[in-house]
Amino acid sequence: MKVAFSSDNHFDLNKIDVKRAMHVQALYLLNQSVDVYVIAGDLFNDFQRTLSFARDMQDALGDKILIRFIAGNHDMGNGVTYDELESDIDPLYFHNKFIDLTPTVRLIGNNGWYNYDFVGNDYTEKQIQQFKNSFWYDRRIKQPISDKERFNRNMSQLQHQLDVADHKQTVVVSHFVPRNDYIKRFPNGASRLDMANALLGSNKVGEILDNSYTIATITGHLHLHPAPLKVGNNIYYNAAVGYNTARVHEWRSDDFITEWQNHLILLDF
Repeated sequence: MKVAFSSDNHFDLNKIDVKRAMHVQALYLLNQSVDVYVIAGDLFNDFQRTLSFARDMQDALGDKILIRFIAGNHDMGNGVTYDELESDIDPLYFHNKFIDLTPTVRLIGNNGWYNYDFVGNDYTEKQIQQFKNSFWYDRRIKQPISDKERFNRNMSQLQHQLDVADHKQTVVVSHFVPRNDYIKRFPNGASRLDMANALLGSNKVGEILDNSYTIATITGHLHLHPAPLKVGNNIYYNAAVGYNTARVHEWRSDDFITEWQNHLILLDF
């Protein structure tokens, strides 16, 4: 089984011709003999557009490649409720689900969230909430519980999935940052930049995975394109494409497909 992963394509913000990109991506995946393509969040600033893209791509590929996706924070910002995100809203939606890739390897999906632990006790929850509500994209997301409660619910789901996998090796795909190895702190008055770290993910994800039979973890959200990181038997990958907009230039080229190919994670099982 060959599985491909990508994240943070941000089609709308990057002003990509979506129909053309879908067909070029599909052809590339076919040429690479991919069996499963997993989108790890942040296709659009709208869940329904992300869902439509996944359905269209699955229709185009038929039974040649299996398409699955989870939601990033941008997908969650419009067109979906919290309850829908926690439901089996569509067969292609992979949050809190699994696929057995082989008799001994299981692929697990979970959207994930954040719990502020990347900044420790440097800021109060009130300060972080004020920052989030003033500047961060996630202010658009309506949820009936706190960020920490949401994170804990998703981590309980992940732990349960790992438990029921028993002794199978697991591959985990989630959107948010699972370790602080690539978190850059900004002291000396740059509190706004530093406070943003609170909303990137949590070390607790890595702690859970490092105490499991996980052999690969694929995430996005962080657009810094860190290299794969091996910790024990687990290798952490980041599949984010990132932004190339009038204000933010994170690509090494000016071509979306080139960036997508360069950051595509291809794993054989």
